[in-house]
Amino acid sequence: MKAKLLLSITLVILLVGITFGAGVIKVGVLYPYNSETGNWIKNSVQMAADEINANGGILGSKIQLYFADVSGGAGQMISSIQQLVTLNHVDLLIGGVDSGSVLASLPFMAKYKILWLGTGGADISVSNAVKEHFDTYKYYFAVGTLNSVNQGTAIADFIVNYVKPKYNFTKFAIISNDLVYAHTISETAAKICQENGMQLVYSDYFPTGTSNFSGLFSKAIANGAQIIIDSIVTSDGIPFDKQWYTLKVPAVLIGANAMALDQGFYTQTGGQCLYVTDMYPNGGPAPLTKNTLDFVNKYYELWGSYPGFIAFPSYNALYVLKAAAESVNSLDTDTLINAIQKVEFTLGGDNGVTPEAFTEYHDLKYGGNYAVGPIFQWQPGGKYVCVWPEKYATGEWMLPDWINPAK
Repeated sequence: MKAKLLLSITLVILLVGITFGAGVIKVGVLYPYNSETGNWIKNSVQMAADEINANGGILGSKIQLYFADVSGGAGQMISSIQQLVTLNHVDLLIGGVDSGSVLASLPFMAKYKILWLGTGGADISVSNAVKEHFDTYKYYFAVGTLNSVNQGTAIADFIVNYVKPKYNFTKFAIISNDLVYAHTISETAAKICQENGMQLVYSDYFPTGTSNFSGLFSKAIANGAQIIIDSIVTSDGIPFDKQWYTLKVPAVLIGANAMALDQGFYTQTGGQCLYVTDMYPNGGPAPLTKNTLDFVNKYYELWGSYPGFIAFPSYNALYVLKAAAESVNSLDTDTLINAIQKVEFTLGGDNGVTPEAFTEYHDLKYGGNYAVGPIFQWQPGGKYVCVWPEKYATGEWMLPDWINPAK
């Protein structure tokens, strides 16, 4: 069938690689076709599969990948899972991005009792659903990314323990997407900041598609904000950051702008993102494990672009499976569930490209030696610098040159 016809069907399933014979682990990969996020998932899972297969597979079985498009939302994700399981007879699932689709698909995962190593679905509602219906949803593991509560916690950690004491900034505003996910991140960060003696002076959430942010910035400054906390998961994050920079807004910008996590963002904005500071949800070009920077460089060599936020858990997923299977010498689903619960890729350790370990309800363990939300800043010369936590920083945070420290 011609490529144009393939693109027109609802489900796009591509069998990748060669036929491995009897000893095969069939993996269904749920990714949004023809998108940057989808490419990050697809490329990273492919990298891991190729590496593992080149080294003998998992318990002697080679990995065979089936990619299924989920760009059409919850309905298409459910359809993809059904067809991957009933027609392609996959042994497990990897992937998923938007939380609503993941949440709607969990009952179908449970119906087929199929293991799912999730790479997205970061809204806390997904974590809560797995916890509340654990006996039914025990097949789901959040390999990535950090859930929205932990993302907000990571932002607040940097503000409270670095920015506030160093610059005496105590007043902050929230300007974020009017989406549940963004609300959770922003409000979690705000709560922790307030508990540590800081004052929320202004808060506003803008609808998707907003193009002019000058009025929101003006209101935040008029109310005395020294810090603006943002959480933006849509393309609105591009004009938002550019306007903050070009207007020279006299409040530092710290938050979770998904657009700014792309290492091509400096070029995309024409350099109008200097000093923008964002939390990276358990990933990014910093020595989070001994393999992280090598992964970033290898990804670039293979694909001609840098890996984005969801590339890190997508790559890790098959290595989590490998570690679990080899620890119990089994590929049985129930046996693997217990084994995955014990997998630990620690911060600064030898395994994985980011930390991986799981709570009793299969969410990522956050803090200590486990998952982290490192803080990155765009700096002069287009440098993308990890500034927090200090142990894994590749440089020091810079105050924008148009802002003076508080007295």
